[in-house]
Amino acid sequence: MNVTLRRLTLSDLDDVERIERASYPTPWSRSMFAGELAKPSSLSLAAVAATGELVGYLVLSRYVDAWHVMNLAVDPAWRRQGIASAMLEQ
Repeated sequence: MNVTLRRLTLSDLDDVERIERASYPTPWSRSMFAGELAKPSSLSLAAVAATGELVGYLVLSRYVDAWHVMNLAVDPAWRRQGIASAMLEQ
């Protein structure tokens, strides 16, 4: 796995939408992602390849004292390389 992790930003949403559509039959809308990014109780991570390409993302939300995985996806071409696991272990 040759990716780095960083916080997801609004400027990532084009890539997030592309991966989301390739990953789920009922994808989240752009506004759903923007809403999660705006919440102070959320934490969102981006997995970025050495080329700068966003290849995965994780959206977590905290309710009371527990974190909940709201959304997690990896670009189909980058799957089975431990990227999702790496994001969850952060």
